[in-house]
Amino acid sequence: MSIDKATIINQALTAIGAGPMFSTDDDSDLAETIAATWPAVVDQVFGMHDWSFSLKTYKNTRNAEQPENGYRYGFDLPGNRIGNPILNMSEPRSRRPLRDFSIEEGKLFCDEAQTWSLVKVAVDPDIWPPQFRSAFRIALGAYLAVPVWQDTSMQDEMLVQAFGTASREGTGGLFGRLMAQDSASQPKGLGIANEDPLTDARISGAGPLSSPWYGSL
Repeated sequence: MSIDKATIINQALTAIGAGPMFSTDDDSDLAETIAATWPAVVDQVFGMHDWSFSLKTYKNTRNAEQPENGYRYGFDLPGNRIGNPILNMSEPRSRRPLRDFSIEEGKLFCDEAQTWSLVKVAVDPDIWPPQFRSAFRIALGAYLAVPVWQDTSMQDEMLVQAFGTASREGTGGLFGRLMAQDSASQPKGLGIANEDPLTDARISGAGPLSSPWYGSL
Protein backbone atom coordinates (compact mmCIF):
# COMPACT_ATOMS: atom_id res chain seq x y z
CA MET A 1 0.00 0.00 0.00
CA SER A 2 1.41 3.38 -1.03
CA ILE A 3 1.52 6.01 1.71
CA ASP A 4 1.32 9.56 0.40
CA LYS A 5 1.12 13.03 1.90
CA ALA A 6 -2.68 12.93 2.24
CA THR A 7 -2.47 9.62 4.12
CA ILE A 8 0.02 11.04 6.63
CA ILE A 9 -2.12 14.15 7.12
CA ASN A 10 -5.28 12.15 7.78
CA GLN A 11 -3.42 9.88 10.20
CA ALA A 12 -2.21 12.97 12.08
CA LEU A 13 -5.76 14.40 12.16
CA THR A 14 -7.02 11.08 13.50
CA ALA A 15 -4.29 11.12 16.18
CA ILE A 16 -5.66 14.43 17.54
CA GLY A 17 -9.27 13.24 17.38
CA ALA A 18 -10.36 15.16 14.30
CA GLY A 19 -10.79 12.16 12.04
CA PRO A 20 -9.61 11.62 8.44
CA MET A 21 -11.20 14.72 6.92
CA PHE A 22 -8.51 15.92 4.50
CA SER A 23 -8.46 15.41 0.73
CA THR A 24 -6.29 16.88 -1.98
CA ASP A 25 -9.38 18.43 -3.60
CA ASP A 26 -10.41 20.22 -0.42
CA ASP A 27 -10.47 24.04 -0.50
CA SER A 28 -11.61 24.55 3.11
CA ASP A 29 -9.92 26.70 5.75
CA LEU A 30 -8.55 23.51 7.29
CA ALA A 31 -6.93 22.54 4.00
CA GLU A 32 -5.29 25.97 3.81
CA THR A 33 -4.00 25.58 7.36
CA ILE A 34 -2.60 22.15 6.54
CA ALA A 35 -0.99 23.48 3.36
CA ALA A 36 0.88 26.04 5.47
CA THR A 37 1.66 23.64 8.31
CA TRP A 38 3.00 20.66 6.34
CA PRO A 39 6.16 22.40 5.02
CA ALA A 40 6.85 23.81 8.49
CA VAL A 41 6.94 20.31 9.97
CA VAL A 42 9.05 19.04 7.07
CA ASP A 43 11.53 21.88 7.62
CA GLN A 44 11.66 21.16 11.35
CA VAL A 45 12.13 17.40 11.09
CA PHE A 46 14.42 17.22 8.07
CA GLY A 47 16.49 20.16 9.31
CA MET A 48 17.36 18.52 12.60
CA HIS A 49 19.31 15.54 11.24
CA ASP A 50 20.89 14.20 8.05
CA TRP A 51 18.55 11.24 7.67
CA SER A 52 20.27 8.49 5.70
CA PHE A 53 17.13 7.68 3.69
CA SER A 54 17.11 11.25 2.33
CA LEU A 55 20.78 11.40 1.29
CA LYS A 56 21.98 11.20 -2.31
CA THR A 57 25.34 11.69 -4.03
CA TYR A 58 25.41 13.78 -7.21
CA LYS A 59 28.18 14.53 -9.68
CA ASN A 60 28.24 18.31 -9.96
CA THR A 61 28.05 20.05 -13.33
CA ARG A 62 31.15 22.12 -14.03
CA ASN A 63 30.66 25.64 -15.39
CA ALA A 64 32.40 26.64 -18.60
CA GLU A 65 33.42 30.10 -17.44
CA GLN A 66 36.45 30.82 -15.26
CA PRO A 67 35.41 31.90 -11.73
CA GLU A 68 36.34 35.40 -10.60
CA ASN A 69 36.97 34.39 -6.99
CA GLY A 70 40.41 32.83 -7.49
CA TYR A 71 39.39 29.19 -7.78
CA ARG A 72 40.02 27.27 -10.99
CA TYR A 73 36.54 25.76 -11.35
CA GLY A 74 32.94 26.45 -10.50
CA PHE A 75 30.16 23.86 -10.28
CA ASP A 76 26.38 23.90 -10.14
CA LEU A 77 25.15 22.17 -7.02
CA PRO A 78 22.07 19.91 -7.19
CA GLY A 79 18.96 22.07 -7.42
CA ASN A 80 16.78 19.72 -5.37
CA ARG A 81 19.04 19.71 -2.32
CA ILE A 82 17.90 20.75 1.15
CA GLY A 83 20.48 23.20 2.48
CA ASN A 84 24.19 23.12 1.74
CA PRO A 85 25.92 19.82 0.87
CA ILE A 86 26.80 17.56 3.75
CA LEU A 87 30.01 16.49 2.01
CA ASN A 88 31.88 17.71 -1.08
CA MET A 89 34.32 15.28 -2.67
CA SER A 90 36.76 14.93 -5.55
CA GLU A 91 36.23 11.13 -5.55
CA PRO A 92 32.77 9.87 -4.62
CA ARG A 93 33.65 6.45 -3.26
CA SER A 94 36.58 7.47 -1.08
CA ARG A 95 34.38 10.04 0.68
CA ARG A 96 37.45 12.15 1.44
CA PRO A 97 36.03 15.65 1.85
CA LEU A 98 37.28 18.68 -0.01
CA ARG A 99 39.08 20.99 2.40
CA ASP A 100 39.64 24.01 0.16
CA PHE A 101 36.41 25.20 -1.42
CA SER A 102 33.84 27.94 -1.30
CA ILE A 103 30.08 27.95 -1.76
CA GLU A 104 28.70 31.16 -3.20
CA GLU A 105 25.22 31.80 -4.59
CA GLY A 106 24.44 28.10 -4.70
CA LYS A 107 27.64 27.18 -6.56
CA LEU A 108 30.68 25.20 -5.44
CA PHE A 109 34.15 26.61 -6.21
CA CYS A 110 37.41 24.69 -5.85
CA ASP A 111 40.58 23.68 -7.71
CA GLU A 112 39.43 20.12 -8.48
CA ALA A 113 38.36 19.38 -12.05
CA GLN A 114 35.55 17.02 -10.93
CA THR A 115 33.44 17.12 -7.82
CA TRP A 116 30.62 15.21 -6.20
CA SER A 117 28.34 16.35 -3.39
CA LEU A 118 26.42 14.34 -0.83
CA VAL A 119 23.21 16.24 -0.22
CA LYS A 120 19.92 15.88 1.56
CA VAL A 121 16.86 15.77 -0.70
CA ALA A 122 13.12 15.68 -0.12
CA VAL A 123 11.69 12.17 -0.48
CA ASP A 124 8.10 10.98 -0.65
CA PRO A 125 6.46 9.65 2.54
CA ASP A 126 6.30 6.22 0.91
CA ILE A 127 10.11 6.05 1.24
CA TRP A 128 10.20 7.16 4.87
CA PRO A 129 10.92 4.32 7.33
CA PRO A 130 7.82 3.24 9.27
CA GLN A 131 9.20 4.48 12.60
CA PHE A 132 9.97 7.88 11.05
CA ARG A 133 6.45 8.13 9.63
CA SER A 134 5.03 7.35 13.06
CA ALA A 135 7.09 10.08 14.73
CA PHE A 136 6.28 12.55 11.95
CA ARG A 137 2.54 11.95 12.48
CA ILE A 138 2.94 12.92 16.14
CA ALA A 139 4.88 16.07 15.22
CA LEU A 140 2.31 17.05 12.59
CA GLY A 141 -0.49 16.41 15.07
CA ALA A 142 1.21 18.77 17.52
CA TYR A 143 1.36 21.48 14.89
CA LEU A 144 -2.35 20.98 14.10
CA ALA A 145 -3.65 20.78 17.68
CA VAL A 146 -3.95 24.54 18.07
CA PRO A 147 -5.43 25.52 14.68
CA VAL A 148 -7.89 22.59 14.80
CA TRP A 149 -8.81 22.47 18.51
CA GLN A 150 -7.12 25.54 20.10
CA ASP A 151 -5.61 22.99 22.48
CA THR A 152 -2.19 24.09 23.69
CA SER A 153 -2.01 21.27 26.25
CA MET A 154 -2.38 18.66 23.51
CA GLN A 155 0.25 20.45 21.45
CA ASP A 156 2.74 20.52 24.33
CA GLU A 157 2.17 16.83 25.15
CA MET A 158 2.70 15.77 21.55
CA LEU A 159 5.79 17.97 21.18
CA VAL A 160 7.33 16.22 24.19
CA GLN A 161 6.43 12.84 22.72
CA ALA A 162 8.00 13.74 19.38
CA PHE A 163 11.03 15.83 20.43
CA GLY A 164 11.49 15.36 24.16
CA THR A 165 11.40 17.89 26.98
CA ALA A 166 12.72 21.43 26.72
CA SER A 167 16.02 20.41 28.32
CA ARG A 168 16.73 18.14 25.33
CA GLU A 169 16.38 21.08 22.93
CA GLY A 170 14.56 18.94 20.37
CA THR A 171 16.92 15.96 20.50
CA GLY A 172 14.84 13.69 22.71
CA GLY A 173 11.57 11.83 22.35
CA LEU A 174 10.80 9.66 19.34
CA PHE A 175 13.01 11.65 17.00
CA GLY A 176 15.94 11.59 19.39
CA ARG A 177 15.91 7.79 19.43
CA LEU A 178 15.52 7.66 15.64
CA MET A 179 18.46 10.04 15.14
CA ALA A 180 20.68 7.92 17.35
CA GLN A 181 19.66 4.73 15.53
CA ASP A 182 20.16 6.32 12.12
CA SER A 183 23.64 7.59 13.01
CA ALA A 184 24.64 4.24 14.51
CA SER A 185 23.69 2.44 11.29
CA GLN A 186 26.07 4.50 9.14
CA PRO A 187 29.80 3.92 8.50
CA LYS A 188 32.00 6.02 10.74
CA GLY A 189 34.75 8.42 9.80
CA LEU A 190 33.10 9.81 6.66
CA GLY A 191 33.18 13.41 7.80
CA ILE A 192 29.39 13.59 7.60
CA ALA A 193 27.78 16.14 9.85
CA ASN A 194 25.60 15.14 12.80
CA GLU A 195 27.21 11.77 13.54
CA ASP A 196 26.17 12.41 17.13
CA PRO A 197 22.60 13.69 16.87
CA LEU A 198 22.30 14.35 20.60
CA THR A 199 25.02 17.01 20.50
CA ASP A 200 25.03 18.19 16.89
CA ALA A 201 21.38 18.09 15.86
CA ARG A 202 20.27 21.23 14.08
CA ILE A 203 16.77 22.56 14.56
CA SER A 204 15.42 24.74 11.77
CA GLY A 205 13.08 27.41 13.06
CA ALA A 206 10.54 27.71 10.24
CA GLY A 207 6.82 27.51 10.68
CA PRO A 208 3.60 29.20 11.78
CA LEU A 209 3.36 28.02 15.39
CA SER A 210 5.39 28.88 18.45
CA SER A 211 6.15 26.99 21.63
CA PRO A 212 7.87 28.10 24.85
CA TRP A 213 10.12 25.03 24.47
CA TYR A 214 11.00 24.99 20.80
CA GLY A 215 10.76 28.67 19.95
CA SER A 216 9.28 29.45 16.58
CA LEU A 217 8.02 26.27 14.97
